[in-house]
Amino acid sequence: MPRKLKGIRRRRQSWEVYVNVNRHRYTTTFPLSTPVQEMRDWRDDQVDKFGGDTTTAGSFGADIATYLERVAAMPTVKQRAAHLALWAEELGRDRPRRTITAEEIDIVIQGWLEEVAPGTVRKRRTALQSFFVKLDGKKSARANPVKGAENPKPPKTEARAMDYLLIAAAIDAMPDYRDTKKGLPRRLSLSKIRVRVLAYTGLPPGILKQVHPTDLQFTAGTLRVVPRHKGAGVEARTLPLTADGLDAFKDFHAANAYGPFATESLNRSFKKGCQKAGLDPAAHHLYDLRHSFLTRLYRVTKDLATVGRFGLHAEGSKVTARYARGANQTVDVEAAAALGKDLATARQLSLKLAPVHAGAQSVALKRGR
Repeated sequence: MPRKLKGIRRRRQSWEVYVNVNRHRYTTTFPLSTPVQEMRDWRDDQVDKFGGDTTTAGSFGADIATYLERVAAMPTVKQRAAHLALWAEELGRDRPRRTITAEEIDIVIQGWLEEVAPGTVRKRRTALQSFFVKLDGKKSARANPVKGAENPKPPKTEARAMDYLLIAAAIDAMPDYRDTKKGLPRRLSLSKIRVRVLAYTGLPPGILKQVHPTDLQFTAGTLRVVPRHKGAGVEARTLPLTADGLDAFKDFHAANAYGPFATESLNRSFKKGCQKAGLDPAAHHLYDLRHSFLTRLYRVTKDLATVGRFGLHAEGSKVTARYARGANQTVDVEAAAALGKDLATARQLSLKLAPVHAGAQSVALKRGR
């Protein structure tokens, strides 16, 4: 059975099957050996029996639609919509939102924690909390029920940086041309070109999609990036490019690789390159390129503020430290070595000055007599 099925979840030694119809949840259990279709048929029977599963005006589902219209310009609105669709399925889309309680939200969260990572559950919880804040206001007389529900602890961040020799090997293993029908002219692989840009600039894929030819200044070796709304948001910035980053963008410009692309598809292409280069594709991801660039930058500069500027983070953002984690040990070792040299120099200087201080003290004693 697939890991996740709508309205069906594992509960110890049985399957729990549930469906929300007209503000009420109907639940039953089936043995683990039960065919999936039989459980789906039971859900359909409850919908037919108790009046259908339509979204009514003034309901939780209708309010979700209103909320999504009000945040339509949000860069992550598609993910937000997906999270809220899951809440509607779990809590019931045809009930008034004001009937939703913290206890119900807690139960759903506990169920999800048995199926997905805590970080994913936190994002779903954040989506629901934002929904209530937007529609009720921050100073609503009615308490936001999400605040009374558990917020899973965030997972500890891992160092995700790759060595650049491995990155180069993975990119080199990616095809230079796309597969085309026999007899047609060959076409450059824009995936390989885009991956090179991400590897040597540290840009997030979403920002690369928004780059226009006028944003690049090849003579000055700079890139202007649009304002970023993720998190606290950052203003538009002009970033200097490394030599490798500039070369990558020149190929990007020559291939006219501007415009939107599917990040998941690009991730798959990069993983195939990793596999051809002898790397484990399950252990490496497209976003690791961003971690690699910013980690390397921290190793060189030893300055989190610089990493934050190149990473397009808001000033003082705690997120910056995640990208520096992979270089912490190297930077700490170099810092300890530099401090050791500084202390040794100070000690030698103090030893040289010691006789002078002793002589001065002796003269002062004689004068005191």
